[in-house]
Amino acid sequence: MGRSTLLVVLLIGALSGPGKAANDRSVIAGLAWDDPGSLVVAKLQEVCRDLHIRRAAQVRFPLARHTEQHAVCVGLRLAEEELASAVFVLADDRLKMIEAQGGALRTLLGERTDSSPYLSWLVFDDGQLIADPASDTVWLLSEEALHPHLFLWPTPFPYRSTDTPPSAASSAALPSFIAFGADLESSTPLFAAACPTMAIREIEDIWLPHEPETQTQIDCLGIDFAGGPRKLEAVFGDGVLELVWILTAKPEEERIRRALVDAHGPVSHASASWEVFEGGRIALRKDVPEVLAISERLVPYYAELLPR
Repeated sequence: MGRSTLLVVLLIGALSGPGKAANDRSVIAGLAWDDPGSLVVAKLQEVCRDLHIRRAAQVRFPLARHTEQHAVCVGLRLAEEELASAVFVLADDRLKMIEAQGGALRTLLGERTDSSPYLSWLVFDDGQLIADPASDTVWLLSEEALHPHLFLWPTPFPYRSTDTPPSAASSAALPSFIAFGADLESSTPLFAAACPTMAIREIEDIWLPHEPETQTQIDCLGIDFAGGPRKLEAVFGDGVLELVWILTAKPEEERIRRALVDAHGPVSHASASWEVFEGGRIALRKDVPEVLAISERLVPYYAELLPR
């Protein structure tokens, strides 16, 4: 069954500043994606006015299976510029994500104007960089961070050693504003009230299996689900809510599975690509890391796709 999804594509390669050579593997400060923690710390000690290394007591970062560390750099010196702060996130001792603030747009983008807008963000280099002018924040993400939209993920130790991680709902129960069978008109204000950022768009290439005449999607960005902020895609056929995708990451699959079991009971059927809950209404997708929820109307259509 087809699916047309607009993903915010983030940083695939690396960026050290405007005009960076394509064959330069460095991300920033001479570091590259998947560099080990020891190398990250050693290089940052050379360029940070102050450096705090924080280890998360509870692993929640989607790209981490076992350990999650944050190297908080205050006063990051880059050539003749200085960033107020940058957080280097390590998942299982490998560099996966960087969030920079305070002079970030000036330092990392310079005078560039070749961006594409996505809601309140600016997307550069065919999606290789995400910037938020309002907060002067730039996100650099490894390739694995693209699908789960990790620019939505708050770094738990942003600036000071006294900062504490933000709370997030650990439940994998569907958000209360999800009501299959509800109409688009009545659902829209509920989504607007719950979603930190929201967009509504019409899907021209209809792929819902019952072949409605119209297909509309609400993108809800930043909604808490199973331990952190996610992108949720709610799909309406002929103005009726029929299907929801919630984007996750492969390394957190076991945590997502446990959360789904807590919320929806044991796995009823499983295959290499899917694990099914609640008689086929909820499913954990494993080939492309996502959680699927569907209406009763769609259960028969997905019977061949989902294991039984």
